[in-house]
Amino acid sequence: MHDGFLLKKSVIKSPIAGKYLTKCMQQAIEDKKVKLRPRYSFTRVENDKTGAVSIKDVNCANITDSFRQYHVDAICEDAKHTVCRQLSDTPFSPEDNANIPNVTYELPDGQEITIGTPRFTIPEILFKPSLASEFSSKNSGVAVLGDDMALPQIVADSINKCDIDVRRELFNSILLTGGSSLYGSLQKRLEDDLGGLVPSMMKFKVTGPANTVERRYSTWIGGSILASLGTFQQMWLSKAEYKEYGAGFVHKKAP
Repeated sequence: MHDGFLLKKSVIKSPIAGKYLTKCMQQAIEDKKVKLRPRYSFTRVENDKTGAVSIKDVNCANITDSFRQYHVDAICEDAKHTVCRQLSDTPFSPEDNANIPNVTYELPDGQEITIGTPRFTIPEILFKPSLASEFSSKNSGVAVLGDDMALPQIVADSINKCDIDVRRELFNSILLTGGSSLYGSLQKRLEDDLGGLVPSMMKFKVTGPANTVERRYSTWIGGSILASLGTFQQMWLSKAEYKEYGAGFVHKKAP
């Protein structure tokens, strides 16, 4: 973005974001031969005499696969946020850190799992996408990409696609937003890794809202501001227009 306008030729898309990392966490859990039970699929039963709590499965014959996956994703996302809070200050090597201390995570049905190296490997995928091969399988939904899609490389490539007269300003105003930007040390790692990608005479600065809630929901906050503008009504796409012209018509209404 520059002066409120999107520089379309600089846009680079990457699947490596929050949902991608959640899929990696799901595979890390399933590799432990643990059955992920969605919250709706069981009920807790307490023994009146002993007070012991057991799990009783609920009949879920009419539940769709997409609904089940939605709830499984919610469990894996919570596990990711709980155990993957920190990025390594330097490039992380799973081989060199095979004996990293485990942390315990309790699943909704009471099962406890221990997670060690993936605590750092999963967020490290943002900086080294090839590490995702550890969590890639036939049914995992994790596509392994090359390291040219690493976050620092994408930032540098995106800015370098812009006109040379605006690059200095863009390099000096790199903004972190979204839930995946909340990993500890991410800002420092991005700054360190960008040091080798930015021209030596070019200064750069990485910033982000200090308020974690604001950073996580920046997209929604921006959308609410846009919707409150008087000019937003001119961007509306009516049902009749959608049926006649299709979804692509939105680019004509709001270029």
